[in-house]
Amino acid sequence: MEKRTFFNPIINDTATFIKTSEETNGECSLVAIDLYKSDGPPLHYHKTFSERFEVIQGTLYLQVGKEKHILKPGESILVPKGTPHRFYNINNDLVKFNITFKPGHVGMENFIKIIYSLAQDGLTDKKGKPNSFSHLATILVMSDSNAPGILSLLSPIIRIVARRAHKDGTEKWLLDKYCR
Repeated sequence: MEKRTFFNPIINDTATFIKTSEETNGECSLVAIDLYKSDGPPLHYHKTFSERFEVIQGTLYLQVGKEKHILKPGESILVPKGTPHRFYNINNDLVKFNITFKPGHVGMENFIKIIYSLAQDGLTDKKGKPNSFSHLATILVMSDSNAPGILSLLSPIIRIVARRAHKDGTEKWLLDKYCR
């Protein structure tokens, strides 16, 4: 049976795949997140899919563009394609929430599997960024994760490094080791 739950000791969260893109014929990916106190991921956006954040338990802090939101159980927010966003938890209390990617996105699913596994294997820095720039570039491109603002100037370099990682087998190694 395929592993469905992944723990990231750096970000201090657990991701469980409820429905994958394959299981929904590409309609959506549904991931349940358990998050303790954490800065979460940096501000980023996706060009090819939207994300809906729905809180089940606790309080989720979500930045969408320049606006900051505090979501309680039963509340949700849709982050449209192309909109910078990040989530975080400023409390020590557990927050449980679901993220739905529409349409489903296998690359984002693989990003979660790889980044969480790299963190468990000690192959990330203290903020959860992979130690290898080749690994970082590969998973950013596969997940359609893009940096807004001045950091967007790095996008061409990231794409070049990801193409090299595809050619030299790094991408295949990451997928074989962490996603199969």
